Amino acid sequence: MSKDLASPAPARSENRIGLVVGILVLASSVSIMSTDMYTPSLPDLAVWFDTTPTQVKLTISLNMLAFGLAQLVHGPLSDRFGRKPVLMWSLAAVAVLSLGCAAAQTINQLIVARVLLGLAAAAEAVVGLAIIKDLYTEKEQVKALALLGMVIAITPAAAPIVGGYLHVAFGWQTNFYVISAMALLALLCVGRLLHESSTPDVFALNVKRIVSGYAGLLRTSDFMTHTAMLGVALGLVYMFVTGGPFLLIDMLGVAPNHFGYYQGSIVLTFFLGSLFAARLADHWEAMRLLRLGVIVTVLGALMLSLIILSDRVTSVSITGAFMVMTLGMGPLFAVAPSRALRSIDGQAGTASAMLSGIEQTTASLAAVSISLLHDGTALPTAWVSVVLGTLLVFLFVQSRREDTKRLSARSVL
Repeated sequence: MSKDLASPAPARSENRIGLVVGILVLASSVSIMSTDMYTPSLPDLAVWFDTTPTQVKLTISLNMLAFGLAQLVHGPLSDRFGRKPVLMWSLAAVAVLSLGCAAAQTINQLIVARVLLGLAAAAEAVVGLAIIKDLYTEKEQVKALALLGMVIAITPAAAPIVGGYLHVAFGWQTNFYVISAMALLALLCVGRLLHESSTPDVFALNVKRIVSGYAGLLRTSDFMTHTAMLGVALGLVYMFVTGGPFLLIDMLGVAPNHFGYYQGSIVLTFFLGSLFAARLADHWEAMRLLRLGVIVTVLGALMLSLIILSDRVTSVSITGAFMVMTLGMGPLFAVAPSRALRSIDGQAGTASAMLSGIEQTTASLAAVSISLLHDGTALPTAWVSVVLGTLLVFLFVQSRREDTKRLSARSVL
């Protein structure tokens, strides 16, 4: 390909993990804020729009579903046009659509605006993962993903705290004004600081090639096992994002401007788990880290179910169980993406899109389930956590089988 059609990937000296992760954190934080920042406002929105909690929850769950499905488009787009342009267009759209959310006059208008916002914000997850795949070896990817998870954890911890105070002081619309401003700031920084990591592929948008690429990924057991593992684990987080405000604020009487501290506690343990994974990435094998993450995550899901089914529900007990879960997700999210992509050559954007798309869509189904099963109690949360915890154990067993297959194939060679 001629130089006028594509710029080469940057030199290795420009690919320092800290710098790249820092830029990706800034861009990814915008999409995280678009969900987490206004969660303390959810119970009050039912009154504001004169609607039901189920309708209000759909502004979260359908946003997440759109976010997951749209990644299947953003991946091939980033292969064709490059990572940086797709990311910049996404941030510009998020800035505009956030203003659209603030301008909503009915719950249906807000739902539509939130779905469109999810479609636009989806590029951040795809592009970030693709850039890391473009630039680094598998061991470096684990460290980069651990650092990314560790630093990104700060955003969902701070966003609902800030959002709760903004809601009380200025109204729920203010959260979306802030998100729009942050998207513009991220757009400026990405434009000035982020180097293109890929060489655009002029054939990347060929429909047959896209379909063939996605079909091949769906047939790759190693890829699907670890991708599903990420989706199931993220579904446990989405349970809290979707149902937590109603559980803690409506049922247990937590003030909206205090809700963020509970979510911040949950994210803090994810930060610690990611920090732990980053420290051990050079010393532990990936499977050992993954096993630890799954055990701790499932333990937290079991604790949550027992707390609810034994009627010991308090704001502290519920938050504590989720904290155990997210502590385990630190190592799990550091290892599983690189294992999902380890057998993929080329089309990193497409592969990253499929990974993130399945992950987000699976997690969104958990959020939609919590929305539709809403009955004014914590029981739906208990049953969904049982199902997801069981699936996570099954997928880990399958992950071990995939390792055995790879070892057997190497021994034959």
